[in-house]
Amino acid sequence: MEIERFSTGRVRPKRASRGVRRYFGGGWSGTTHPVNVFLVHHPAGLCLFDTGQTALAAAPGYHPRWHPFLRLARFELEAEDEIGAQLVRSGIDPGDVRWVVLSHLHTDHVGGVGSFSRAEVIVSACEWERATGLSGRMRGYVPQHWPLAEPELVDLAGPPVGPFAGSYDVAGDGSLVVVPTPGHTPGHVSLVVRDHGGGGAFLGGDIAHVRGELPAEGAAFCAAEGLRVLLAHDDDL
Repeated sequence: MEIERFSTGRVRPKRASRGVRRYFGGGWSGTTHPVNVFLVHHPAGLCLFDTGQTALAAAPGYHPRWHPFLRLARFELEAEDEIGAQLVRSGIDPGDVRWVVLSHLHTDHVGGVGSFSRAEVIVSACEWERATGLSGRMRGYVPQHWPLAEPELVDLAGPPVGPFAGSYDVAGDGSLVVVPTPGHTPGHVSLVVRDHGGGGAFLGGDIAHVRGELPAEGAAFCAAEGLRVLLAHDDDL
């Protein structure tokens, strides 16, 4: 199966990696990271893993200034960098996307979801519970900006896959399998993409920033299965 990467702009972190100055001043880093999403060309339909950021997030006032976590990153993109616009330029109608799997519901992973109103949007039930309502806003989510009715909520009750405690089979044939990878958020998930001829990819979202930071059990599983590791903010793919 072909997997295409699209980068929906860049994210610039604070200069300081820790401490109070990250939240109050301290300046911005001189380096940026991509905001990657991945389109899987599956025989049964297109599957998009994460939807990247919206250009609205680069405008003042989109993110509430009262929340300290939302001061830690600056998004740099234009409307043409959004995933919907990029797909159209590539000759793909966003309405043809059959599935959207969201690793989690932070703003840079759900920002472009409005382009996929016809798709089945898959979210872990744990993540949805933590991200919605007033409690979600207090945790740093921005549900007020999501054009989502309740998506397909999954509890990952399927059989374990390698070191992962459960699973959800998207296509029903073991080729697109959602697995729990809590850490970045308790409801964070990843997607195992398997080619029928062997190999495939592990779409990890924010399980790590770069491949070298992948948890040891996950790295061993990917090596044994011949899976490429593709991450949301890794330039070195």
